[in-house]
Amino acid sequence: MRTAVMAVLVVAMSSIMGCTGKASPPPAPRVTTVEVSYTDLLNQKRVHRDIDVAAGQTLRVILGTNASTGYRWAEDTTISDTAVLAQTGHVAIASPNSGPGSAGTEMWTFSAVNPGSATITTTYGQPWPGGEKDAWTFTAAVTVR
Repeated sequence: MRTAVMAVLVVAMSSIMGCTGKASPPPAPRVTTVEVSYTDLLNQKRVHRDIDVAAGQTLRVILGTNASTGYRWAEDTTISDTAVLAQTGHVAIASPNSGPGSAGTEMWTFSAVNPGSATITTTYGQPWPGGEKDAWTFTAAVTVR
C-alpha cells in the first residue's frame, strides 16, 4: 500500500514539474536593438528610426560616440509618453580598440510598458558653456503593441 501511494505521488509530481523533474524557466523577454555607428553619425546629423516592440519587451538604443572630440550624448533622453515607454538604463561602452581617440558607443535601455506610441529623442553636443549644442539628434518613433 505504501509503495502504491509513493508511486502515485511520483507520477503526480512528474506531471506537475515536467519529465525532467525541473520546473521550466519563464521565457526570456525579447530584446529589440537599434544601433547607429559613429561612422553613420558622421554622415547624417539627424537620425530617425521607426521601431515596433511588444509590451513587456526591452528596447536597446546604441549610438556611436567619441569622447575625445568633446561631444557626448545627453545623459537622459526625452520620452514623449512615459506611460508607454520608460528609460531603465544608460551606459557608455569603450571601443574594443580603446586606444586614444577611438570611437565607442552609448547604450540606453527602455522598457515597453503599455501599448501606444512614444517618441525618444536625445542630442549630441558639447555640454560646456559656449560649446556646440545639439550638433546631432537621434529620434525614434516607437510603437508598443
